[in-house]
Amino acid sequence: MPTNAIADVWANFQSLTGVAEVQKIMDAPQQWLIEQPLTQGLLGHPTGKAILGWLQSSQNVLAFPTLIGQCGTAFLETSHGINRAYNSKLYENLAGAGERTLAALTSTSTEKGIYGDVINAFNNSLNLPELSKMGVKVDYAMDQAWSSISQKKLQMQEEARKLRDKYYQELQDQRLKLDERRRTRAKYNNVARSLVAMGDAPIPSPRVITASSSYDINSIYNDRILSIRSVPVNASALIVVPVVAPIVAVGGALATVGITAGIISSIASWFLTNCMNLIGMPASLISALTHCVTSIVLKVSGSSGAQALRFFAASALKANEALLMTVFGTTNMNVTAWMFLLGMAGPILIVSIIIILAMRNKTALAKTLYVFGDLVDNPNRFNLRVASMYDTNAIEILEQFKASARDMRDNAKLAMSQIVGLGLDPKNEYAVCYNLTNPDNPIQVTGQEAIVALLGADKVARIATGRLNFMDFI
Repeated sequence: MPTNAIADVWANFQSLTGVAEVQKIMDAPQQWLIEQPLTQGLLGHPTGKAILGWLQSSQNVLAFPTLIGQCGTAFLETSHGINRAYNSKLYENLAGAGERTLAALTSTSTEKGIYGDVINAFNNSLNLPELSKMGVKVDYAMDQAWSSISQKKLQMQEEARKLRDKYYQELQDQRLKLDERRRTRAKYNNVARSLVAMGDAPIPSPRVITASSSYDINSIYNDRILSIRSVPVNASALIVVPVVAPIVAVGGALATVGITAGIISSIASWFLTNCMNLIGMPASLISALTHCVTSIVLKVSGSSGAQALRFFAASALKANEALLMTVFGTTNMNVTAWMFLLGMAGPILIVSIIIILAMRNKTALAKTLYVFGDLVDNPNRFNLRVASMYDTNAIEILEQFKASARDMRDNAKLAMSQIVGLGLDPKNEYAVCYNLTNPDNPIQVTGQEAIVALLGADKVARIATGRLNFMDFI
């Protein structure tokens, strides 16, 4: 979705400021994700590059504008839903409401497909068991986020004060008719309550004196007043690297929406807790970010479980409301949860997008690997290495590709223009392809057109039909 559509969707939510910041994040979608410190830290690590190289594939880069637009819109809708749940008077137990909502959802064919994608993301695309051993830590100073929330609160307080003073002046007008006075008084009370909730001292209502009577315009300030907090935390407490095990897929009715949500939450929690060192973020608030990410991923994927996860996020925020800045809009709408999540938009969006891309990365495990080294002087001939692999994973496949390419590069008698690795699955269909010209920096190539362009149509055709003649290679 184009970013200008976001403004159209949210233009009428005057109390929900901060949409412009989300649009700014998506100004350069092709570069934004790859240039993030988390992505750079992972791709800069030898093992991380081997696992997550597919993030830089041309197919994914082309998908960034649409996907980031989808995630940006889903983030705003999710944050709004979490804020509504946070303010809800209907549910005393928000987490319980989320559990009941999840339990009522049926495991449709769509939900089972999403479950399979999540398993693929955990075990293969992200290979979380290997990622968890890397020990990569990327520091994110949260001071700027807290400062941004504080600044927005000050701006909203200033707007509310101007409105309060305006209504105050109107209420002093003796010519104001009864119905108009009631409507103005209601507006005055709303704004005044929001300011008291944010820490302002209450201002007595204006006393209006007429020839026949005198009376006060009553305003009741009975909202609980919460102070602004900023709690320093020991960042080392967040640095815990668990070694996670591959997830064993279950079938049938067992593949519930709740299980799917649990796996997504596990991935999100790993990134937010053990890979992103959110310095200055109270650890107890990270679970709210995790549930927000999970809700976004479910929503963009088309799962009905997104709504339930909003309750869990709201529950986590309510349990930690003493750590948040209390913010009210001029309509007396409590926007505390909204402002907190807007301040954390960067980490939330980064992790959401990585998980969704991992779910969509359908790289099959190759069984037969070909490594071709095209000769500079004779494009009709090439070096060739062939390997067969069984009971393996994506990391071992890439390591075999790199080893074969290094061996070819180091021992070739004739100069080569490029080295390409192609893996076929048990059905002899394309499973994975890498440009291995620099074996230490393999570049994954996806899409049949891109593979054909890299290898050459004739060579691809002969691979597919098994007509690789001995005379073609040296």
